[in-house]
Amino acid sequence: MTVTGYARTVDIGDGIAPARAGRPTSTSGRPRLRFSGFGMFRAEVDGVTAPLPPITRTMLARLVLARGSLVDADDLYRDSWPDPEPTLRREQRVAVHKRIAELRRHLAAGQITDDTSVLLTERSARTGYRLLLDGDQVDLHIFADLVFRAAAARDAVAVDLLVRALAMWTELPLLGLPDKAFVRDHVSRLTKLRDRACRELATGCRALGRTRNALAVFDCLQAIHPDDTGLRELIEQLYDDPQPVTAIAFNR
Repeated sequence: MTVTGYARTVDIGDGIAPARAGRPTSTSGRPRLRFSGFGMFRAEVDGVTAPLPPITRTMLARLVLARGSLVDADDLYRDSWPDPEPTLRREQRVAVHKRIAELRRHLAAGQITDDTSVLLTERSARTGYRLLLDGDQVDLHIFADLVFRAAAARDAVAVDLLVRALAMWTELPLLGLPDKAFVRDHVSRLTKLRDRACRELATGCRALGRTRNALAVFDCLQAIHPDDTGLRELIEQLYDDPQPVTAIAFNR
């Protein structure tokens, strides 16, 4: 059985509700927004990928990864344009605003209400933007939430949450985006979370006598990512170590 197939059999038990973030963004019968970060970063409206130009797609990624936090317009410009000017003037800020308007046109199907967009403009001393989404609309957020929820759970529930999280790691995250600091930082953070999940899964499965489940997950990860030397070395370490590092000791 593949790790994805095994994850589908998991019953995580009553009382473990999906993590949520932000505000509701859709109602019954209304088109649905989803954002995929594993593999090529993309936005989907009713299952159709939004045709965003590279700069606009990078800007969207910056807002999605901020997870509802305010992103300054100047930061959006520096993080999204391939060769940003060292000093921002009106011309650059107008360019950001035009891209925001373009994003709103594509994301209009995911309005919170008829009059309020999921992409908000906030003005004080400086202009910034905030993208409000549910936690279950972004696969990268779901992955991170599952790992964090596992740390707060016990025994079989924790193991099953970790299996679900690692089943999502079918491709490297944030492919197709430029080599910007915010992209590198998030890929590094997600990779650390993946490695943490592997360590905690090994610990949990050993305690429950479910070592074969952990080995099946690790074998599947290695088959999907045969060139990931860091993953291979970690898994070899977990195979050889009778007492892998616990969740408390690993990067908590």
